[in-house]
Amino acid sequence: MPATLRRSSSAKSPAATTSVNSSLEPKASHSPAHFYQNKTLDYYVEQKVTPITLRQLVFFGKRLNEERLIKSANYVRKELPVRLAHRIRDFQQLPFIVGTNPHIQLVYDLYWTAFDKFRKVPPIENTQDNAKYCDLIRSLLRDHLVVIPQLAMGISECSQHIPAAHANNFMNKMLRSRISRRVIVEQHIALSDSSVHSFGGGDEQIGTIFTNCNLKNIIDKCITLIGTKLGPSNKCPPIIIDGHRNCSDFTYISEHIEYIVYQLVLNSVRHTLRMAEANHLDAIPPVTVTISSNDTDILLRISDQGGGMTPETYRDVWSFTSEKRFEKFKEMPKMEARITEEEGEPWSWQGQEDQRLGIGLPMSKVYSEYWGGELKIMTMEGFGTEAYLRIPRLGNQTENIEFEEIEEGEYIPYWETQHRVKPDKKSLIVGQ
Repeated sequence: MPATLRRSSSAKSPAATTSVNSSLEPKASHSPAHFYQNKTLDYYVEQKVTPITLRQLVFFGKRLNEERLIKSANYVRKELPVRLAHRIRDFQQLPFIVGTNPHIQLVYDLYWTAFDKFRKVPPIENTQDNAKYCDLIRSLLRDHLVVIPQLAMGISECSQHIPAAHANNFMNKMLRSRISRRVIVEQHIALSDSSVHSFGGGDEQIGTIFTNCNLKNIIDKCITLIGTKLGPSNKCPPIIIDGHRNCSDFTYISEHIEYIVYQLVLNSVRHTLRMAEANHLDAIPPVTVTISSNDTDILLRISDQGGGMTPETYRDVWSFTSEKRFEKFKEMPKMEARITEEEGEPWSWQGQEDQRLGIGLPMSKVYSEYWGGELKIMTMEGFGTEAYLRIPRLGNQTENIEFEEIEEGEYIPYWETQHRVKPDKKSLIVGQ
């Protein structure tokens, strides 16, 4: 039974940060990293994250020169330790039995090591310093490819020791923060790489950001990849694309949309094929992808007739706490959460279910909400499922790093959570 943990009343107020000069930063302790507070971490936890928008990144990248590149490097240099420190504190506030899980411990140690390295990087003053800093970032990005599998296995193994609502809250914060760190470092690396050749560049792609995304092209790419993965021996259901097919003037990181669309269409294809096979249908029902838009949003609906979900499956569709859900991560120790990982050998339909990792939908929801969008799923058991995706098109949404479903740092005994009703949140998709 998990005990109730709350923030220490002796913690310093965040407001005190403004009066602390950077030269007064406490020196690192020589004790090994563990799950207890220390002054070095406190210094960074008391600092607030400085969020950004896609529009800011594009505006900054369009006018790139050596001076601005160095400013970008120093923004990343200051921001990474702060973002990592907040997540390390989340680890420290887990129930003790959860924190001792070997998978959770591994990720904690990785985060602590990265935090310790990043906070020691001196101010970047020239392109040579920046090149060395980019090499450090690339190295740690490779090391952290194990984070998603390890977190997924760890939190699912601890499902009996922490309420599901808190476990899912923890995972959502961890994954959103992971995206946030990768966005700023990969954008900086891309700008640094482009500066090697020229500080100019086209307006359609600024670093990792596309200013003229075309949703129809992204859907076509995902459909082609799904057909390749099915192989020649398995017939793909008809996929109909209708609606506003020419939505192409929005700013976004296309890899994020590609991952979401691929997972949603793949799920519809998978369930449609399974239903057709179970019912010995000669004609496979279509999967329909409908595109729409307005002045502020791009909207996508993916409909199938794959039999829908049972109430039990629908209830846990976004959950990270199923013990059986992430078993396949034992055979896939690294994950980047991009569709490029799917560009390998085709799998056969018979073995398809065995290769599911179970994190596609929860991760898609994290991606969609990161830049202020949303993902909803409606299902009719016995008939089919519809997924609704909303993507802000203006690029002016601040990155959504925190997950505030439950008060940060507070754990409530499971018998209390059973009687709490979560307030409904307004959906811009279905008008709830």
